[in-house]
Amino acid sequence: MKSIPKRTLKFIDSWLTLRSQWARWPGFTVAIAKDSEVVFNKAYGLANIENNEKLITDHLFHVASQSKTFTTTAVMQLQERGKLRIDDLVTEHLPWLAQHSDQRWRDVTLRQLLSHSAGVIRDGQASGFWQFQGEFPDEDEFKKQIMQSQLVFEPNSEFKYSNFGFGLLGLVIEQASGKSYADFMTENIITPLGLTQTATEYSPELRMATGYSRFDLQQQRRPFQHVTTCVLQPATGFCSTAHDLVKFFAALQIGSSKLLSDASKREMQRPSWQVADEANAGSYGLGIDVAKAKDGKRLVGHSGGYPGFVGRTWSRIDDGITVSVLANAYDTAPGIVANSVLGIIDQFGDASDKKRRKFEARFVNDYGVYEVVDTEKGLRGLWSNDWQPFNMAEELEIVDDATLKIAKGNHFSYFGELMKYEFDAKNKPSAMYRSGAKNYVSLDGDIKV
Repeated sequence: MKSIPKRTLKFIDSWLTLRSQWARWPGFTVAIAKDSEVVFNKAYGLANIENNEKLITDHLFHVASQSKTFTTTAVMQLQERGKLRIDDLVTEHLPWLAQHSDQRWRDVTLRQLLSHSAGVIRDGQASGFWQFQGEFPDEDEFKKQIMQSQLVFEPNSEFKYSNFGFGLLGLVIEQASGKSYADFMTENIITPLGLTQTATEYSPELRMATGYSRFDLQQQRRPFQHVTTCVLQPATGFCSTAHDLVKFFAALQIGSSKLLSDASKREMQRPSWQVADEANAGSYGLGIDVAKAKDGKRLVGHSGGYPGFVGRTWSRIDDGITVSVLANAYDTAPGIVANSVLGIIDQFGDASDKKRRKFEARFVNDYGVYEVVDTEKGLRGLWSNDWQPFNMAEELEIVDDATLKIAKGNHFSYFGELMKYEFDAKNKPSAMYRSGAKNYVSLDGDIKV
């Protein structure tokens, strides 16, 4: 696919607008890039519930662990400049670690930190900072907790995710570059890519969305304060937008000629560990998730979770499409949305049959929202008020100028039966009778009585 058709992007916007009205998420943003060009950048819902402040694409989110891919990119840049090697022992760059009582620390390499296989404790000995039960550790406290913590596993024996491991990598970047972590990231990644809405750490002058808790039993959300992440910036500190994230991850595409050599990008994106957890099946490279979609297409990217914020970015290696979704509440599912956006792009393809398109419309009934869309493989009927709209899609065939047949679908539903249309004076659908039951046209999905 050379480009994403405008009608595909129009449907994505219409679908996301519908979902934003029904999903009860405070707000979310979605950006899409094709190769290095941002072709879609939209915001939905609220940045702040209490003030009824509308979310816009300029609002920044805590992007949490997506920070790790920035950090890894910096480490790979330093390797290319001869300042370090990723197979160096960590103690070569942080000599104080050689004094650790757990002698296994002497065998830990930078590569193991990058791939979460060093066996380092995840969040230190006092991880309550994730729930505002204390502050994120400064460098002194961080070093103290590291020196008091034994490795949980033998180095290079298990995949064990570790924010503290990436905190160490931030100190390595400072040691190898002679600059502060923030300065190095700004000079070598943020500024060269023109990421004008990205910062390595929260500060009060940033235009931030408000993050929210999950619903309590009274169906209320609690707003969260913004906090700084101190020495854990390299693991979870970045603040950014979906727009800037798709620009960054698109720059990591092989052949982009940005940030790193293709050899370094391949090194990052090569699976280091297979993650067998039922909830997180996939692979991990160096500071980056590596996955295969159901259709076999290869994905790289990262997710992130932070008090009140969740996000997911995927960049598809095979066709250069990058999607980022950020939301400002715990109980949201940006990963599902990102996957669905990629799926919609594939389903729509380059469909351009005007005869089929006359049947496109969004209908409502007492059971939900049913939408007819023209895809590359023909007309499909979707229950579109869902984060996975193509999950139960029906295949539709044209019978005549006002009738469709449900050619393939749920055998417990109206499979094999007809859908008859009524059209207005402009030949636009005004109603549809699905096996005789009237469905009304409705863009917002609200029920007509």
